[in-house]
Amino acid sequence: MMEALADFGTVATFGYRTLTESIYRVWYGMFDRTAAAQLASLLLLFALGLLALERGLRGRARFVQSQRRGPAPEPRTLAGWRAWGATAACAVILGLAFVLPVGQLLVWARDAVGGLRAPAFAALLRNTLTLAALAALVAAALALVLAYAARLHPSAAVRLSARSASMGYALPGAVIAVGVLVPLAWLDHVLAGAGERLLGTPGGLLLTGSAAGLLFAYVARFLSVSFQTLEASLAKIPPSMDDAARSLGASAGGTLRRVHLPLMRGGLLTACVLVFVETMKEMPATLLLRPLGLDTLAIAVWERTSESMWADAAAPALAIVATGLVPVFLAIRLSTRR
Repeated sequence: MMEALADFGTVATFGYRTLTESIYRVWYGMFDRTAAAQLASLLLLFALGLLALERGLRGRARFVQSQRRGPAPEPRTLAGWRAWGATAACAVILGLAFVLPVGQLLVWARDAVGGLRAPAFAALLRNTLTLAALAALVAAALALVLAYAARLHPSAAVRLSARSASMGYALPGAVIAVGVLVPLAWLDHVLAGAGERLLGTPGGLLLTGSAAGLLFAYVARFLSVSFQTLEASLAKIPPSMDDAARSLGASAGGTLRRVHLPLMRGGLLTACVLVFVETMKEMPATLLLRPLGLDTLAIAVWERTSESMWADAAAPALAIVATGLVPVFLAIRLSTRR
């Protein structure tokens, strides 16, 4: 639900009026920063309300993973009209949601006349994969620190800090980008003034419009994705294992390295993959904060679809779809190993 609240590309393409689309339209169409900030605050209140509702429904319930496993559920084999009905229902959903759109993209990619050439497409793919990989690693590392801090010191202040740091997922990428751009511009002016006083020559912009600023926006936007995954992985580890490691003289860092990390390898991999895929699809923040000349697959799709060049947008769109299938295969593989 939080992802639906923050979605921009789908609602903008279909002309559906939502808070995220209104923020983008008010900011760039009317240049009314006050109204855009008010709409963003309203969206943030919705996200806070959803988080409070989820925590309230969960209550004090905690879940840990036991080494003993209960009996596995027995599969039920359908026959006759029930089997045909279940197969037909699944086939209709798969056909409408995946086969039909991907088939149309394949037709457009085949018939594209002014499509991307191999060197340009390779550059787009390289930029996208590099940014997504860096964002996934940084977000997973920060999420692990936050989740482990909440496990070691489950005080209200620590948990509130962790929740506040992961609120960016409920905000549109455009709002995150503007929120990142303002402090980066201020810091650039401070550094430029200090450089002019020390060296006698004014310095240029170091962070604004750089890959570092773009990565910061990615991490602020998708930290919640990795945090929720790693927090769930840590919650499955019984606290008795922490007590046993401490009784044997292991420090907090040693317990994390020798006990927790081996048990949550699947969670770490899932967190990295999810952030990787989300970063590949991110468009508004990339559009506003990217360095000059740095394009990604999402930017290529947006530029072409905004000019109704649907066939030329098919190739980068197919690349994003192919990457989006990675977490599906990963989840299936991890589930079969259990």
